Amino acid sequence: MQQRRQATLTEDDLLALAEVAQLYYAEDFTQAQIARRVGGSRSNVSRMLKEARARGLVEIRIRSPLGTVPELQEALRERMGLGECLVLAISDRGPQASEPDGVARKIGALAARYMQENVADGSVVGVGWSSTVYHHVVSSGYLREKRGVAVAQLMGSVGDSIPELNGMHITARLAAALGANAHYLHAPMLVSDASVRDALMRDQGVRRTLGVARRADVTVVGVGAVDRESGQYRTGYLNDADLEYIRGRGAVGEVCGSYFLCDGSPCQVEMNQRTVALDFESLAGVPTRIGVSWGVKKALANVSVVRSGAVNVMITDEDTAREMLRLVDDEAAGPAADRPA
Repeated sequence: MQQRRQATLTEDDLLALAEVAQLYYAEDFTQAQIARRVGGSRSNVSRMLKEARARGLVEIRIRSPLGTVPELQEALRERMGLGECLVLAISDRGPQASEPDGVARKIGALAARYMQENVADGSVVGVGWSSTVYHHVVSSGYLREKRGVAVAQLMGSVGDSIPELNGMHITARLAAALGANAHYLHAPMLVSDASVRDALMRDQGVRRTLGVARRADVTVVGVGAVDRESGQYRTGYLNDADLEYIRGRGAVGEVCGSYFLCDGSPCQVEMNQRTVALDFESLAGVPTRIGVSWGVKKALANVSVVRSGAVNVMITDEDTAREMLRLVDDEAAGPAADRPA
């Protein structure tokens, strides 16, 4: 179809359009106020504003607080083989630039917006617990109801009194946001011995929920480092000696209770036999695997988890992304003995 040509306007006509646009966009006049001032109707003012935009007299720019860094996103996708990557831009380098709550809230909003766009009707969504996932992804307000969606808990809970570490709380919140059916894992994440874990894994309810989780189309998880901020440490399931043991085995990161070495291979620790969660093979087989993790101290854990295959969509912040790239570049440039351990 041939595009309709714009009518030729006189200089006075263009000045009139500019005046109306100035009043509306710069001086906050309403269309009714402008109509009374210039003489005419509101509909005529509306037409003039549309004409001013069409002729380039008005340029509208939106500066989103969720700005991203495309060059870092592309570099991480290329270097690490990610399916997708979102890197939050930190535009303000003042004292509050890296304020934890503000960064976490924006990271969570980016993740929720990505989920809203990529969770299709009829999907199964698996969710793991973490502070960022609970407080800032499932509670962000970006998620809207979908048709025929199911949400499955990927791992047992470790903190009944701490909502962000309680898988049932997170599963319920995400299911409510998506208008989905919830499938709960009624079990602690870490139990006293392997026989207890084996008995739980035979439980009909646990088997049913994990069966739903194995059919997941999308998973969203936090990425953990092996330190005192670990949810299992904070709730007393692990102590300092346990952390030292896990680090001594070479683990640098964890997701859904599975620990990984720097190269992404599984770390063989005793806790594996006592963990109630979706098995790693099933987790790595999900088509869209979203990892939400920020903070420079998480950079090595992020690299490890991406290499493991547990995450193929990484959502992080600018400083962490730069550190991840530095780690990858340093490793590629140096001999094996100099690689991070």
